[in-house]
Amino acid sequence: LIVFVMNKYSLQIRQHLIGNNKRITLWLNCYLYLVTIIISIVYTESTHIPPVSIFFISFLILQALFAIGIYNLMLIEQKQIIQKRKQEEFIKNQHQLEEYTTYLEKSEDDLRAFRHDYKNILNSLKVSAQEGNVQEVIQKLDKYTETNLNSKALLKYKDVNHIYVKSVKSIIISKLTELYNLDIPYNFECRNNIRNLPDHVDELDLVRIIGITFDNAIEESKALIAEKHDIRSAEVQIMVYSDGPGEFEYEIRNKIENRKISTQEIQQRGFTTKKDHKGLGLTNIKEIDSKYPDMSISYTVRDGWFDFYMTIDTEDGEEDE
Repeated sequence: LIVFVMNKYSLQIRQHLIGNNKRITLWLNCYLYLVTIIISIVYTESTHIPPVSIFFISFLILQALFAIGIYNLMLIEQKQIIQKRKQEEFIKNQHQLEEYTTYLEKSEDDLRAFRHDYKNILNSLKVSAQEGNVQEVIQKLDKYTETNLNSKALLKYKDVNHIYVKSVKSIIISKLTELYNLDIPYNFECRNNIRNLPDHVDELDLVRIIGITFDNAIEESKALIAEKHDIRSAEVQIMVYSDGPGEFEYEIRNKIENRKISTQEIQQRGFTTKKDHKGLGLTNIKEIDSKYPDMSISYTVRDGWFDFYMTIDTEDGEEDE
């Protein structure tokens, strides 16, 4: 019976033994083994089984069944929690994509309206220019721009349309939205189309790197604004670039407080400038970096800016080999 069960459910058993609940599974198996051993000893060493032993054995069997039941309920509860988190994350991403779509539609409407009106605007300004009223021309242009074009809103997702890798595009949209809602000045640049990532690189690893570095820049910017009481004291600059399927570059720069930061120290496990924070962000990046020989990551602190730069170039790696 045991051989049959092991053969039939070997994959499921292995998943429990190496999964997130491996410690609980191990202790449960030890408990079941102990119960089995005690029952075996009682039956093999006793010629006559007293009522107390029967009660004790029955109690152990019930305990074992109870432990198995609790473990199954715990697995069901975990699955429900994971499913709920996935649904919340899906709804969040869906909302951000809807917001991005609305932004594109609004930008298109603003552009169409501008194209419709620009001839009339030029004709109106032409008369003033011919009469030499340059200052009046400038004032009219400024007034029209301020009234009809919200430059900040139009630049909210600038260049994001050049990214076609859904996971990377989603995390960038999410973080740009957060920067925008916090009124942190930022600039995002992606001038060429990015349709593919290097084949051997896991998209989720890049998403983790982008998410961690954005979070660090946002936290530092919030601290800087709180210290200076001026939104303009903070700024974040982001660049994504790819010249082909085997290359990917990502850079994020942010203004920092006036203090000395060691680029070696910040990569050590547990280092953080945030209160009640474990400081594992850049350590996690270091672990991801170690997985890819052709990934290069550098940190620079200069002139009040913290710069994170990552490049992946598989072609250079192949030449070195």
